[in-house]
Amino acid sequence: MRHTACKPLLLLLCLCTLLCACNTTETPTDTEQTDAPTESQATTQPEDEQTTEGETEMIINTATIYPISYDGIEPTYTLTKFVKEVDYDDGSHNNEAKDVGVIVSPYFTVKINGQDVPCYSVRTSRGAHSFAMLDTTDESFPLSVQISSKVDAEQVKVMPLSYGVTAEINGREITTEIPALGNYTLVPDDDITHALTIFARAKEEYVAPEGYEVIKVAPGKHDQPIAFTAEKQVLYFEAGVHEMPYAINFKSNTEVYFEPGAHVIGTMPDASVEKPLMESDWAGMTRWRALFQGQYVQNVRISGRGYIDLTCVDWHARSHIQFDQCENITIEGITLNNAAEWTLYFTQSKNILVDQVMLFGYRQNSDGIAIVDSANATVKNCFARSGDDLFEVKSMYAYCPIKIENIVFENNNAWPDKARGMGIIFESARDMTDIHFIGGSVGFASASWMDDLGALIIFLNDQANLTNVTFEGIEIYSSARYPISVKLSEDSSAHIDGVTFKDINIYCDGVLKIQNRSTKGGTIDNISFIDCIRGGEICNSKQSLNIEVDGVSKTIISYGDQ
Repeated sequence: MRHTACKPLLLLLCLCTLLCACNTTETPTDTEQTDAPTESQATTQPEDEQTTEGETEMIINTATIYPISYDGIEPTYTLTKFVKEVDYDDGSHNNEAKDVGVIVSPYFTVKINGQDVPCYSVRTSRGAHSFAMLDTTDESFPLSVQISSKVDAEQVKVMPLSYGVTAEINGREITTEIPALGNYTLVPDDDITHALTIFARAKEEYVAPEGYEVIKVAPGKHDQPIAFTAEKQVLYFEAGVHEMPYAINFKSNTEVYFEPGAHVIGTMPDASVEKPLMESDWAGMTRWRALFQGQYVQNVRISGRGYIDLTCVDWHARSHIQFDQCENITIEGITLNNAAEWTLYFTQSKNILVDQVMLFGYRQNSDGIAIVDSANATVKNCFARSGDDLFEVKSMYAYCPIKIENIVFENNNAWPDKARGMGIIFESARDMTDIHFIGGSVGFASASWMDDLGALIIFLNDQANLTNVTFEGIEIYSSARYPISVKLSEDSSAHIDGVTFKDINIYCDGVLKIQNRSTKGGTIDNISFIDCIRGGEICNSKQSLNIEVDGVSKTIISYGDQ
């Protein structure tokens, strides 16, 4: 890892100093938004500009940076209200709709390889989380990052720590380097109310599948439903603000593509135009189908750089995305904010890919990415911070014929504010097997309001047989409850047999919990801990790992290679 004294950054600073003589700008204030360069500005240089060989190399790198910006995002003049109006000191939650879901970041401005990259903030239940996004090419790495901060800090961590990226801070100026595609979260002084995630994805030009009709969707208020009229169509959302009250229902062999800059704001539907799914759910709320949803379809895709916000809809009104009883589904590259119900989930489906998705939310029940009664699913390279469980597997449909198997979560980063990070969680109606969580991290698992919480979790309440589960190569930085927990509830008659925790690096305190509370014959067996790390040391014993067992025999747990 090269730090701020590296030669490319010095060359960049020299170049910026020369340019300042003819193009002087002021640092944005709390209420000013820095304009992002257009794509043409990002990829061209004046013909008469003279550079040295070293400077030319830096300009070439700069030319491969494509910042992602969105219209309709303004600063806030009431920051305290923005971040405090969702979770109160007495422990109560405000899950109601809000007029504004995202603002220009009041804390950070970002430059990457010398170019302004717009930085925004969304609510979480613990302050505002800032984010900046860009597309780039592999040839541009490492990316030199300069951040001007309004937050006083003595140090800044770049998470996950396993990525080996460090940052330097000088006053309120932060510098670091991004070595590869992915998401990196900077945390000043471990203060999660002032976190900043930078997401670098590969620049790709959209090409519709052969034979597909591309239907352009211009920005504006979409007062009537947007619909596919046939198979082999692409709904291409152009850059700009789209206000959408009505769901899009997929047909087989269709796609939705979001041009960089497409900003979708979900608004409340008119029940006379779109019939509710439920007039009154368990919380007494009216619920509609997901804003983007499919049922009994195959070969569908949602991709691009869309930012989709449901802050303006009532609690429980709808989810962002759901596919039910579908096959061959791909979701790539989008950002989802503040679901009113579960954010992105799949039920009774097969052959699923979710890649490079970022999601946020403050509301209860805003589960992140859920694989429910489904098979052959991969969820990878995602970042999630929300008000419920984040990366999870469930079984809710007792009569579904699909065998729940071959599910992989890989290189995902979870920040569960109110619930759990990763695992097989609660609903467990049918048998589940061959489920793997590999790489990535749980940054801050902040919730402590009940005992069945934590970072890496298996918690079953029903009757399933759960077998062949692995958690491997995952970093746990902070957990207010249990870093690792395997449990059966009182009402569970489930059987857990064969769970391996391997190469888990635990930075935080707290016991690891294995507990069987079942009063209906449920069992836990064959739990393995292999080369897990606590305090920087490999631990292969109950004492060194600090494991607490309850309702199970200690002999069900093995350590190391035994």
